[in-house]
Amino acid sequence: MTKNTMNSDEYITIELADTIDLHCFHPNDIKGILDEFLDNALTKGYKKVEIIHGKGKSVIKSLVHNYLKKDSRIINFFDKPGNWGTTVVILKIGE
Repeated sequence: MTKNTMNSDEYITIELADTIDLHCFHPNDIKGILDEFLDNALTKGYKKVEIIHGKGKSVIKSLVHNYLKKDSRIINFFDKPGNWGTTVVILKIGE
């Protein structure tokens, strides 16, 4: 996955795994990043992924949860036990 940083022609490369850390992204970019992350997770056959959004004021967490509520690729999502700064997402596989 590549991402164009705001006000720049530079791209960063994000290694695809079953976890993504959204701390370094602007809230306006979250929807597109999540969409690509989940597409790639399904392509790789992941049944579960984790999205790290942080605890702070929960702006990004709110964006993440609102996005996940509307996404038909999601079976369920919840706060990681013992770490409310991470959301665990259960994906629909093979549908």
